[in-house]
Amino acid sequence: ATPDLGYLHRGVEKLCEGLAYQQIIPHTDRLDYVCSMTNNYAYVRAVEKLLNLTVPPRAEYIRTIVAETQRIIGHLFWLGTQALDIGAMTVFFWTFREREVLLDIFEKLCGARLTLNYYRIGGVDADFTPDLVQRLGAFLDAFPTHLHEYDDLLLTNRIWLARTKNVAVISAEDAVNFGCTGPVLRGSGVAYDVRKAEPYGAYDKVEWEIPVGKNGDTYDRYWVRLEEMRQSAKIIRQCLAQLPDGPIIADAPQIIPPPKQKVMRDMESLIHHFIIFTQGFKTPKGETYCASEAPKGELGFFIVSDGGSKPYRMKIRSPSFVHLGAFDHMARGYLIADIVTIFGTYDVVMGECDR
Repeated sequence: ATPDLGYLHRGVEKLCEGLAYQQIIPHTDRLDYVCSMTNNYAYVRAVEKLLNLTVPPRAEYIRTIVAETQRIIGHLFWLGTQALDIGAMTVFFWTFREREVLLDIFEKLCGARLTLNYYRIGGVDADFTPDLVQRLGAFLDAFPTHLHEYDDLLLTNRIWLARTKNVAVISAEDAVNFGCTGPVLRGSGVAYDVRKAEPYGAYDKVEWEIPVGKNGDTYDRYWVRLEEMRQSAKIIRQCLAQLPDGPIIADAPQIIPPPKQKVMRDMESLIHHFIIFTQGFKTPKGETYCASEAPKGELGFFIVSDGGSKPYRMKIRSPSFVHLGAFDHMARGYLIADIVTIFGTYDVVMGECDR
């Protein structure tokens, strides 16, 4: 069973070669549109690495909070749709109930719910207000109970257990050889996570663990995602408690446009804003690769700069594309009816797969 890709190909990588660096951010939203914040984060980190730009501590904490909130949203979406496909409709309604609460928080934060365009090169677009901190804290208070409810419901569902246990098994060695990452790799017993291997944001300032499975089957990947949501809630709580004061974007006038308040009142700021958004900023010649831990696995951006205001070449390493390469291996020997379960176990989004 070989996947036939390309039906959603939009040429994003080529499109980005004609755009200034800051103009690319909204296009990353449309890759994995279920977890668009993660795409923003991975891309801006790559550009910041190319520029050798330091992000303020408060912005780093906010980025981490938002990224982990997005991870919970992504895993809730996966769990609900996977359960629905297998025949557990109640879980779908319950997970989307919690997902809506977090999407409302995103809407309050940046005015959008799915394609968010929130991260900025050098920081973030909007600050975390006391109201957002309170709302997110209230969600975290109730969330462990909801996770327990999902698990209890599925552990007593014979259909769920029959269609996930010992289905789509992949060994740790094969998972590594195929380039699998994220819950697919960790479900096979490999404790690899970019947030631990190459810490970024505030991940090295908080305590959390990497959930790891044993059997490498669909059930273990479900368990890993469930535990990851618990760890994400733990990370968010610590970040909220440690959230420092200070600016939310770097002080780099040659790269960062002035605040909107100044643009509306000051002519020089207006000109400055106009130049950055029409001509862009120039980056040093060179190349860089920057990886982030997305809900689906390692999401990386490889950027080649010729010293201009646009990337000479940009390559996106999307986990969905890599994981589909293992589909034939993982589907052999199973029933046609199992294809739905096997395909769903990757948590594939085709917008990210067909770039």
